[in-house]
Amino acid sequence: MRRTIIITGATGKFGKILVRNFLIHGDVVIAIGRSKKKLNELKTLTNKKHNKLFVINVDLMKEGAISRIIKLIKKLKLKPDSLINNARNLDYLQLDQKNKTSSKNFLNEFKLGVVIPYQLVMAMTKSFLGKFKNVVNIGSIYGTVAPNKKLYKNLDAESSIQYGVTKSALEHLTKELAVRLAKNSVRVNCAAFGGVEGRVNKTFKKRYADLCPSGRMLSENEIFGPIDMLISEKTSGVTGHILMIDGGWTIW
Repeated sequence: MRRTIIITGATGKFGKILVRNFLIHGDVVIAIGRSKKKLNELKTLTNKKHNKLFVINVDLMKEGAISRIIKLIKKLKLKPDSLINNARNLDYLQLDQKNKTSSKNFLNEFKLGVVIPYQLVMAMTKSFLGKFKNVVNIGSIYGTVAPNKKLYKNLDAESSIQYGVTKSALEHLTKELAVRLAKNSVRVNCAAFGGVEGRVNKTFKKRYADLCPSGRMLSENEIFGPIDMLISEKTSGVTGHILMIDGGWTIW
């Protein structure tokens, strides 16, 4: 059955992979992102016609962003059944001039990674009651475990503390919402990923491989499947679950 899926952070690494694969599978995709140019570039990700791809250019950190999204979705006469919370801003992970994590970046990371997903889920549940059924929050191994210092040359700079704390809170938000929205027949799950190839050098990959049971990082073609599974009707009994896609990283 064709689904209508909202994807935040649609122009990032994970976002582009999800948009492309859901379109290939025949789903309707509502892609949300800050960059109008990058949103338009999404149309080049697949050879299929793009009458199933709708883009919404909005900064989720701006006041009134969620209300605007809902208004535009209704204007397009779409009825989303699934939401994938994937928005990120790498600027919030940067250290300040004293090589410390600023309060501003810490709070912004938490707002974008926890508060806005909460607000967006609640707004979608209310606005599309009866149709809206699935939420997948994109998490991380660092929502469950702390970074291994053997992996990094500069832990503070390469693995920002606000990232892990935010992902940990996102995991608990997943459980809270699963309980609170069960009465609305909304399932809420979290897909927590380990390191994915593409942004690191060979030396880092080698260190990661030595610390992971599978002996490697994840490949990009391992991103879509677990998320597709979590919003499938075949997993209708799964809610409040943190699915670890990490090659075994968190079992050691």
